[in-house]
Amino acid sequence: MRSLFLTISVLAAVVASAGVKVAGVDFVPKDLIFAAAEPKSQATAEGPLPDNCKWIFSSETRIGRREEEQAGQRATCVRYYYKTTVLLQQSCPGPNDKVTTVTHTSERITSTGPFCPDSSGRVTAPKNEARVVSSGTTSAGKHQDIVIQPDGTRITLLDDEKAVTVTAGYPDGTSDTLQLPVK
Repeated sequence: MRSLFLTISVLAAVVASAGVKVAGVDFVPKDLIFAAAEPKSQATAEGPLPDNCKWIFSSETRIGRREEEQAGQRATCVRYYYKTTVLLQQSCPGPNDKVTTVTHTSERITSTGPFCPDSSGRVTAPKNEARVVSSGTTSAGKHQDIVIQPDGTRITLLDDEKAVTVTAGYPDGTSDTLQLPVK
């Protein structure tokens, strides 16, 4: 039996300073500090694999922020950075009661903003909640969940009793596919 969980909490972002911009692309500042992942930005699932093995999936998004001055603005604006991590792990019983573990991960950092204060002096809060947009069974009989992380990363989890595949499509246009079992 497999299950997918999303949990809820409140976001706390950490302030960091100066980044680098090359050809209009904002690179992540070296001194940027990401807040701990909030439970509502996390998704988990697990299930069985052949040979008494099992798999565990998890994803989370951590948020950092940087204040920056904008030309023509009197107030300081904020750019949010999202660090999204996707993990797929297989554990199998081995000889002498040892467990063998194989872990596949994928990670990206993306940014949004800048967000400047509105007329009341408030800055738009960053998106911080993962959400399940689809869950069900495909025509091939596999279970499929689609989760959208706060930064817009679209994660498709496809599994049956023989294998599991996780595809993460990131907002920067890149994607990664993680698969188990390891052959």
